[in-house]
Amino acid sequence: MGSHLERVVGVLNGVLGDYLKRTSNGLATAMQLVRDGHPVPLARAFPAAVSAQATPRVVVLVHGLMSTEEVWTMPDGETYGSLLARDLGYTPLYVRYNSGLRVSENGEALDVLLEQLVSAYPVAVEELVLISHSMGGLVARSAAHAASDKDRRWLPLVKRAFYLGTPHLGAPLERFGNVVTWALASIDNPYTKLIADIVNLRSGGMKDLAYANLRREDWEGASANALLQNRRHPVPLLPHIRHHLIAGALTADPTLSLLFGDAMVSLRSATGRAVAEDRCSPFPQEHARIMPSLGHLRLAHDPDVYAQIRAWCEEVV
Repeated sequence: MGSHLERVVGVLNGVLGDYLKRTSNGLATAMQLVRDGHPVPLARAFPAAVSAQATPRVVVLVHGLMSTEEVWTMPDGETYGSLLARDLGYTPLYVRYNSGLRVSENGEALDVLLEQLVSAYPVAVEELVLISHSMGGLVARSAAHAASDKDRRWLPLVKRAFYLGTPHLGAPLERFGNVVTWALASIDNPYTKLIADIVNLRSGGMKDLAYANLRREDWEGASANALLQNRRHPVPLLPHIRHHLIAGALTADPTLSLLFGDAMVSLRSATGRAVAEDRCSPFPQEHARIMPSLGHLRLAHDPDVYAQIRAWCEEVV
């Protein structure tokens, strides 16, 4: 019952999370690290069970929109984190956060959280790996951007970052929602305007997905009713991080895959094949993989995806 309730709260945060925080609602999820379903405190000593298993290699997993860390769980109860602990000696920790907040707000919070982690960790961290699903990849990139002009300890420790179904160039579904809202608001009818107002209540985090906003400048001062307005500021890829991208495709047919991607994110967006109008740095394609017959959510808990993650982790950087 508890895990079902947490999933419902995760969905609620994704849809209305900024409103929940603005109104100081107790259902708003504070960003935190969790392990085995329990928060990992960073302001005091690590729990004994975590400290006893701590290794110098740490993997942090960041879920996506309307999710919790439960999204990583496979049918047998394993996760990418637990498998990396078994196979390669990583210590896994999972981020739980309010996915309805702006990506830049969560990125700034994740930057602080990772710095606290490195400071409080019971042994010296030698390597920090980030594995992110969907929106979580944008949050991770935003955190790296927030840390890049600060004297942070955690950022140089990141040599690998994994993005699973991350909409680096934005998500067509959110752009469609933007068009629908704009069209309804343009009709001179009180009922359609009311519907537009209700639809426009969707969270800032969801709206950021339209063009994969990573910085505050991308959304601050923008009109909530603007039509398909890409205000994104470029965020360069940090050269010391090897960026690994895994995209899902609903079918093995190349034409249909190109059109529909994983049903939520297009292949071009998930593999970061940016052009100038995307206002995004293009991702190197030598570390991009397309997984046929895999939907968006499945990317977070699939054995073949894990096999690819493990293979990349075994490569020397």
